[in-house]
Amino acid sequence: MHSPDRACGAATAVRKNRSAWGRAVGFVSRAHAVRKPFAARRSRSAGWSAYLAALSVPVLVIAAVGHRAGLMDVTSTYSVMVVGFALAALAVLAALVSFVSVWREGSRGLGRAIVGLVLGLAVLGLPARGAWQVVTLPRLTDISTDPNNPPALLAAVNDRGPGDAPIVQPDPAAVAMQLEAYPDIVSRHYPVSTARIYLEARTIVDQRGWRVLSDVPPSDDDPSGSIEAVAQTLLFGFRQDVAIRVTAEGDGGRVDMRSASRSNAHDLGSDAQRVRRFFADLDAALQGVTGN
Repeated sequence: MHSPDRACGAATAVRKNRSAWGRAVGFVSRAHAVRKPFAARRSRSAGWSAYLAALSVPVLVIAAVGHRAGLMDVTSTYSVMVVGFALAALAVLAALVSFVSVWREGSRGLGRAIVGLVLGLAVLGLPARGAWQVVTLPRLTDISTDPNNPPALLAAVNDRGPGDAPIVQPDPAAVAMQLEAYPDIVSRHYPVSTARIYLEARTIVDQRGWRVLSDVPPSDDDPSGSIEAVAQTLLFGFRQDVAIRVTAEGDGGRVDMRSASRSNAHDLGSDAQRVRRFFADLDAALQGVTGN
């Protein structure tokens, strides 16, 4: 039989072990309770990234709609555009900060940071493309298939506002830059009557939704014709004046075109692109056509 002293010592040891185990379990529970809020903390920069990126879109929409509707001039439109692109840049920066927080601290919000990054980069694609065109294309605002004798912009003089750039004859330096950068921008000859050419040209102008300022069709007394219109850029609706000249030449007619921005800023190649697309449509309309 065991002695009473030994039994009492064993009971005491059991109680001590149980007490130590309870303290250990309590410490672990408290430590887990302390760490849990930190592990579940949401990254504030992730939320800001998604918010700023989403906000940049309506700001740019306001700039586009306001300028197209005539509620904002060019200067105001550029200012609002800068704000929109700045918000997108801040969204990208906040997303990068959030990624660091998620990686180092295990913060939540990775999904919102990714949304902010993707949307912000998509918005910044517009100025990035513009910057590339500024670097790679010459600074021109007036393009013509006949740069030495461009079609006249007579009606556009009265339609331009006080904030628009004046219409001037391209100087020799600008002509040289155009010939080097856009050797494909040349006059077109079509072996059909000037009346037929004019009709197809006017149809293209109407299909593109250009606002016609002046319209002089060919007649029996004068086989030449001309069209002046105002086109707008795709997104923000910046206005560019267009002049189309049709003259008799040989067995058919010759077509010249001019596209001039109303701003002194870089046209980013939009004037040349407009001329190319117009002639692509005119070529398609008159392809295989002979006679009248």
